[in-house]
Amino acid sequence: MKFFQTLPAAVLLSMAFSGQALAHAGHIGELAGHSHWVGVGALVVAGALAAIVGKLAQKDEEKEEVADAETAEEAA
Repeated sequence: MKFFQTLPAAVLLSMAFSGQALAHAGHIGELAGHSHWVGVGALVVAGALAAIVGKLAQKDEEKEEVADAETAEEAA
């Protein structure tokens, strides 16, 4: 419950001191050869991995539904 009590203060503080965040995605092209490309690559890999895990989870759920349906048919 303490988390929800301190959340408004944290949000207000982060809004008050975030004036210097001036970078945007347009700067990525200017950073060729810098370590920022590693971060972009990591984001791409993380997105691809999340998509793969999501597909596998969906297939597992479908298999469980089919198995449950077969069990229900056998019981009837």
